Amino acid sequence: MGYPQTKPIPASLHDILTDLPIGHVATIRPDGRLSVNPVSLLWDGTHVRLSTIKSRQKYRNLVRDPRIAISIPHRNNPNRYVELRGIAELADDGDRSFINAVARHYLKVDVYPFDRPGDERVTITIHAEQVSAPDIPLADAPPAAPDRTV
Repeated sequence: MGYPQTKPIPASLHDILTDLPIGHVATIRPDGRLSVNPVSLLWDGTHVRLSTIKSRQKYRNLVRDPRIAISIPHRNNPNRYVELRGIAELADDGDRSFINAVARHYLKVDVYPFDRPGDERVTITIHAEQVSAPDIPLADAPPAAPDRTV
């Protein structure tokens, strides 16, 4: 399958993608409804990539329909975010090099520790056809809210 050329992400948003971002990825379920899940991701300067296992619904959704969207808010300021809409490329991560890179970035460990025996890893590369990052009031001065303790 040919993939669309990925639209560039403006330099003013690179800090969102290089910190410790958590994105919310949307895929299309078999019944046509959307499914949204939080995900860790890595950005290589061109593509946003994430990992999943073949037993997850998001993987099955993307095998059937590769359309994907992801919203990635700034970790400390949700008024700043970037949204990508495009096509997902799925590639086996048999040597676990990608998921281990995610573990190094987020967990500071060399080997991703949470898979179960038999889990088959896949890397999802997003080929962004559209990139948006609306200018939102208070994006540079978000209202502060104290953390809540239970």
